[in-house]
Amino acid sequence: MAVRRGALLLLSLPFALGLPLSLQRVSAEEAVMSATFEGKPWTASFTLAQTMQMGGKPVLNLSGTEQGSPTMTFNSMLVLKDPNDFAGTYPLKTGSSANSASFNILDSGAMVGHVRFASGEIVVDKYDPAAKTVSGHFSASGKDESGKREDLIDGRFSGIPVTAQ
Repeated sequence: MAVRRGALLLLSLPFALGLPLSLQRVSAEEAVMSATFEGKPWTASFTLAQTMQMGGKPVLNLSGTEQGSPTMTFNSMLVLKDPNDFAGTYPLKTGSSANSASFNILDSGAMVGHVRFASGEIVVDKYDPAAKTVSGHFSASGKDESGKREDLIDGRFSGIPVTAQ
């Protein structure tokens, strides 16, 4: 029950934060996020990049969700080096909410898979302050609930609009 509630919260995050639908849904011409997970291509149906304050530090929540059966979501929280320029390399850490990432798999509203990444990095290659968008790449390795190693490789994101909470 707690897993289902957490999964629904994660998927409803863009709506709960009150983001306009135009910022939640993207097309191939606008924002793109993709990677290879379990050897299969994954492409987000909608993306989110939002700045917020956590523990007095500026943080960027960068995520993407591929809707379908199952629904798969990549989510990360990055402690920003500079609150006005997000470009940089963010090594992923385990056991901390700072510079962390996970991959959740939901089927019929129930969590059927969860990978917490212990290593890897998210690189914001470019922050465009005029357009307020981020672009970059990522890769990560971690373990699922059963201890099986999972890799997320060849991750790319571009033109993701950044909003403030």
